[in-house]
Amino acid sequence: MENKSFFQTKEGGLTIAFIVIMVAFAIIIAGLGAGSTAACTVGFILIAASMLYSPLKVQVYDRLKKKK
Repeated sequence: MENKSFFQTKEGGLTIAFIVIMVAFAIIIAGLGAGSTAACTVGFILIAASMLYSPLKVQVYDRLKKKK
């Protein structure tokens, strides 16, 4: 059995997704304070991508990898 680093495991991927969500939240708050619609949009896109990471990885990427 090979040793994986923490960020190569399922828990590590979810940790990275959580960190990205927290950074995106800060970007949205800063964008609201500055009145910038672009910053709010970027933050929203980052949050949506982070939330879709786990389902897409399990349902799409892992199944394609398993078939090969």
